[in-house]
Amino acid sequence: MDLFNATGAVTTIQIIRSGVLAVYFLAIYEWLETLPTEIELIHPSRWNSIKVAYLLCRYYQLLVWPLVIYAYDGNHTAQTCSKLTEIVTCFLLPMQLFAPGVMLMRAYAFAGRNIRVLVLLLVFYAALIGIDVWFFCFNVVLMPDIAYELPGGAGCFPDYAANNGGERLVISMSASLVMDLVSLSIIIVYCLRTHSTRGSLGRLFISQGLGSFGVVLMVHGVALGLYFSPHTYYNGIGLPYILVISNLMACRLILDLRRKALPTETEILRQNSFIVNQAIEGSDFEIHASSQDIWQTGLVILCTKNQIICTHRKHHFSNSFFGNHSLLHSHPA
Repeated sequence: MDLFNATGAVTTIQIIRSGVLAVYFLAIYEWLETLPTEIELIHPSRWNSIKVAYLLCRYYQLLVWPLVIYAYDGNHTAQTCSKLTEIVTCFLLPMQLFAPGVMLMRAYAFAGRNIRVLVLLLVFYAALIGIDVWFFCFNVVLMPDIAYELPGGAGCFPDYAANNGGERLVISMSASLVMDLVSLSIIIVYCLRTHSTRGSLGRLFISQGLGSFGVVLMVHGVALGLYFSPHTYYNGIGLPYILVISNLMACRLILDLRRKALPTETEILRQNSFIVNQAIEGSDFEIHASSQDIWQTGLVILCTKNQIICTHRKHHFSNSFFGNHSLLHSHPA
């Protein structure tokens, strides 16, 4: 290793170590900032695939990243890294799969749980899993032994500049982008076909999906730019950012959708007040929703936290509107 390469290697090690710490602090900050919303919207909800996906995206990286910090930021010998590097890269594998999995579930749900759409998404997702297993778990090349003799020491980094490691990195990142693009395209096409963009939830799906994809695409673009730079020792610098930021965006997407689908208590009281006012004034009203509607005839009791109001009329209610926030009982007249 000549002086130029040694200098570049030392610089790269410092950049990677700083980046590993930076993204972990970013993950902790994002977690603390959204924790009240998470406690309100995620923890009380029933266990389902989206709740599990959120918890994996949020907490897996918080639990695993200290191991990454130990491997990357610590000074180790070549003998230690011969075992530790492969272990760490295997632990990083799920982080590359969680966020695309969230987009897959959202696309499938938004497409009305169409089986053909599910098969298409699963084919792309299976290909993504295969590519990432190949990239993270097989032929992980270690840095040369001389790297551990550099000033300041070295951590257990994979050497993506050796044995076509950079090309494999590009293929893995590209596969993740393609998976996100397929899921987002399905959502957009379905919105346009059913005119769901007129609703607030449909607009949120598209805006949040495009925003998340744009951020992830930008991070991937920077990482790819570093790979194609003439300084090959910069390969892999952007990988920690890709893994962490994509999961943070997935968590944000789930929280925003939950917040939109489940209105706050103030919003519910405002909506119920509107319903009661319409009933008192004697005007018929109708609330449209995408889920199965419930017709109630006779004595309708709307129970909220602060009030119980009774009307004796025939109204058209939606169970998705009330959700778990109101109690609806009917007694025949």
